[in-house]
Amino acid sequence: MTTAVEKDDGRNRASSGAIQRGHSYQVSRPWTLQRAQIWSFAVVLVIAFAWSIDRVGLSFSGIAEIIEGWPATWNLLQRMVPPFIPSEDLDVVISAAFDTFFMAFAGTALGLVLGIPLGLLSARNVMPWASVRALARAAIVFSRAIPALVFAIFFVRIYGIGVLPGVISIGIHSIGMIGKLVADAAEDIDPGPREGVASTGAGPMQDLFSGVWSQMVPTVITISLYRLELDFRSAPILGWVGAGGIGVLLRAYQGSLRYQEMLGVTLLIVILVIVLEALSALTRHALLGTTERHPTKTKDAKSKKFTSGLASPGKKIADWIISRSKQKATPGHQLPQIRLTPPWTTERLKVNVVGFMFSVLLVLSLIIPDIGAGEVITGSEKIPEMLRRVTPDDWSWFTDRIVHDMIDTLGIGMAATGLALIFAIPFSFLAASNTAPGRFVYLCSRSFMLLVRCAPELVVAVIFVAAIGPGPRAGTLALAIALFGFITKLFADAIEEARQGIRDGVASTGSSRLQESTSAVLPQVITSKISNSMYLLDVGIRNSAIVGIVGGGGIGFLVINASRQLEWETLGGIIFCIFVVVYAIELISTWVRRKIT
Repeated sequence: MTTAVEKDDGRNRASSGAIQRGHSYQVSRPWTLQRAQIWSFAVVLVIAFAWSIDRVGLSFSGIAEIIEGWPATWNLLQRMVPPFIPSEDLDVVISAAFDTFFMAFAGTALGLVLGIPLGLLSARNVMPWASVRALARAAIVFSRAIPALVFAIFFVRIYGIGVLPGVISIGIHSIGMIGKLVADAAEDIDPGPREGVASTGAGPMQDLFSGVWSQMVPTVITISLYRLELDFRSAPILGWVGAGGIGVLLRAYQGSLRYQEMLGVTLLIVILVIVLEALSALTRHALLGTTERHPTKTKDAKSKKFTSGLASPGKKIADWIISRSKQKATPGHQLPQIRLTPPWTTERLKVNVVGFMFSVLLVLSLIIPDIGAGEVITGSEKIPEMLRRVTPDDWSWFTDRIVHDMIDTLGIGMAATGLALIFAIPFSFLAASNTAPGRFVYLCSRSFMLLVRCAPELVVAVIFVAAIGPGPRAGTLALAIALFGFITKLFADAIEEARQGIRDGVASTGSSRLQESTSAVLPQVITSKISNSMYLLDVGIRNSAIVGIVGGGGIGFLVINASRQLEWETLGGIIFCIFVVVYAIELISTWVRRKIT
C-alpha cells in the first residue's frame, strides 16, 4: 500500500524532474475575461488621454507656445502683487465673506436634510422596495450630474440675485455626494446591532434609529464636515453668476482688471478655507477620536472586517443597546426592563454639544446673510414656468457649436484628469506620513496640497486665460491644478491606511524605501486609486463645464451666454447634454469598480 508520504515524495521527484528537463511553470495570474476587459479599458483610457491632450492644444507645439508666452505670464503676475484689499471695500469684503460661509453652511444643511433620507431610501438593507430605491438613486445621480453653477443660473432667474439661489444650488448639488455616501454607509453596517434591537421587540423606526443610524453617526459626521469644506470652496464660484457671496466681488474685480484686489480676496478665501478645514479636523477628532495608522483584523472571523481604534459614539451607543438586549432573566428574578435610549456618556455629550453649536450656526446662516426665506414660497411659483421654458420642444437647439464645445469639454475633463493623476500619484507618497522620506517633507507636501486645494478654480482659470489667452489650454491647466489638490488628498489618505505587516515583510528582504513603497504599499492601495481615479474623471467632466465661463473653453461659455440672452431651451438642451455625458461616465465607473473589486 502506498502511503501519503510516498505519494508526496513521488510528486516532488516528478516536479524536480520536470524542472531539470526545462519545463516552465506559470507564476503570473491567468488571462481571464475580466482581466482582459480591465486591460483593454486601460488601453482605451491611454488613447483617450493622448487624444484629449492633442484636442486641448497641450501637445509639444502647444507647450512650446506656452513657454514662449512666459513674459506675458510674468507681466500678469507682477500686476497681481502685492495683493491687497482696499480700505473702502473692507467692510463689503468682510460682509461678503460671512455671506459666503453661511451660504455654504445653510446649503450643506439643506443637502443633509434631503440627502440623508434619499441615501437611506436607496440602501438595499433599509428599503426593501426596488422601485423606491430606483427613484431615490435617480434623484441622487441627477443632483450629482448637474454642476452647482448650472443650478445657480436657474435659481437666480427665479429668485433674483442674492444668497438664496446659492443656498438652494449648493443644497441640491450636495444631495448627490451625501446621498451616495450615506447609502454606502448604510449597506456596510454590521447586522449585529440590528439583531440586538430586533430582539427587544422594537418597531421599524426604532430599528432604523437604534440599529442602523447609531452605527452611521461617525460616517455621517465625517461626510457632513467634509461636504462643508467642499461647499465653502465652491461657494465663491456661484457668485460669478449672481448667487451672492464673495464671488460677486471676485467677478467685479476681474471684470475691471483689478488683479491686485482679486488676488487679495482670493488669499482671504484661502485663509478662511484653511481655518475651516482645521476646525473640521478638530471637530472630527473631538467626536470620533483618532484612528490607528495600521488596522488589524478582528477576532471575529465571520465578519471579516477591520477595526481601526475609532472611538465612534455611534458604535458605542449601538454596543450599549446590544448588551442591554442580551440580558436574560435569572431563575427567581424578574426580567429587568430594557431601556432603548442611550445613556449620557462622554461621547454622547460631545455629539449633542457640537450638534447644538451647529444648530446655532444654522440659525445664524438664516439670519445674517438676509436670505429672505419668505421668497422661497413666493418665488417657487415661478419654478413650473421655468421648467417648461428650459424643456426643449424640438431639437433645433442642437447645433454644431454645441457638439463642438461638448467635445472640447470632454477633452478638457480627460486631459485635466490625466495630468492631475500623473503628478498626484507620486506626490501622494510624499504627502503620506508612512511613506514620506521625512517629517519635513511630509509637512511641506501636506501644506502645498492644502494651498492648491483652497484656491478657487475659476480664479486660477482667470489667471491662465489672461496669461496664455482664452481656450481649452487655459481651462485644462486650471482644472488640472484643482483636480491635483483634490485627488492627492484621497490618495495620501489611502496610503496611510496601508497595513504595516506587509511592509515589514518586504523591508526584511533588504529592499530600499522606494522598493518598499512600490512592492508593499502600492499593491494594497491600487484598487482604491483606480476607483478614486474614475471618480476624479467624473468630477473633471462636470467641472470642465465651469471653467468655460471665464474663457477656459468648453461648453461653459454657451451656458452663461444662453442664460444672459434668455435662450432657455438652449440652456435646457445643454444641461441635458451634460447630464447624459456625466451619467455615462457614472455607468462606466460603476462597471470598472465592479471589475476590479
